[in-house]
Amino acid sequence: MLDAATTTRAARARGRVARAGTARAAGAAAILIALVGAGLLLPISATLNVENAIGLAVFALATNVLLGYGGLVSFGQAVFYGAGAYTVMLGWQHWGWSFWLGFAVAPLVGASLALAMGLIALRARELYFALLTLAFTQLAYTLAQQQQEFTGGDNGVFGKVLPAWIADARQGYMFTLAVASVCAFALWRIVTSPFGITLRAIRENRDRMEALGVNVILHELLAFVVSGFFCAIAGVLFIVHTQSAYPQLLEWTKSGEPILMAVIGGMFSFLGPAVGAFVYTLGQQWLIEHTQSWKLVLGVVLLAIVLLRPGGLAGILGAAWRYAARRLKQGVPSG
Repeated sequence: MLDAATTTRAARARGRVARAGTARAAGAAAILIALVGAGLLLPISATLNVENAIGLAVFALATNVLLGYGGLVSFGQAVFYGAGAYTVMLGWQHWGWSFWLGFAVAPLVGASLALAMGLIALRARELYFALLTLAFTQLAYTLAQQQQEFTGGDNGVFGKVLPAWIADARQGYMFTLAVASVCAFALWRIVTSPFGITLRAIRENRDRMEALGVNVILHELLAFVVSGFFCAIAGVLFIVHTQSAYPQLLEWTKSGEPILMAVIGGMFSFLGPAVGAFVYTLGQQWLIEHTQSWKLVLGVVLLAIVLLRPGGLAGILGAAWRYAARRLKQGVPSG
């Protein structure tokens, strides 16, 4: 009887996992369809705003590999983001690269920079790690400003680098959405793999994982490289949006943006940072149009989320979903 009961519980657990997987797939498909519809139906100005949010969602998801899954607060992500944008633009300006060649090289540049930075920064812990990554960001920002002949200094690099069909607003939107979808799926496979599970275990108890023989530094370094790779792709998507690269992309405040997005959306949910990217980007745009004190309003909202709902908006939505499911299971109308 015990074996039968155990088998029944295991079967029920597998059923719950399968249903959860189906629900996640259905939710992802619904989001993708909604975004495709937005690109087809919204006015061009609104489409461009959503396109920007999609690119920043990749930036936030990539950063959250370190923040939410690895427990590493990095202010160096702008180095990889800006490197992705600059690789495309500088390659086009100085060496005549096509957009596609720049697109192929950019994530490799981001991953290489992340490897070099990680080998140094990961020697430190917590606050000192964050400060080291901040120092790298400021170094990259200063170099981009000072190298007038190569990077254009404060003016940056501008030009018609995109193929004609991507330069079209709606087709550029669809291209950005397609690339972001592939990146999101790849990141989801990474964080749900044994590597991602180990990374979360390191976040929860680093000393215990070291005692179990896990190479903690190697896992954190790989997370850094993965994050740098996809942050650089997000930088390329910025090129699709603006066809320009400038030093502000490398500033430390740019590194703070995906952290804010992850906190707003929920850093312990995979799509939480993407939700935060849309709320932050579109909400910021709306506030700028309606009030001069948008920074104050945004700060108050962020403070309220951190204090009242540390799980972010994804945590709120998850709690509401579980509550509705319990009500339906009990046969009580959820209204």
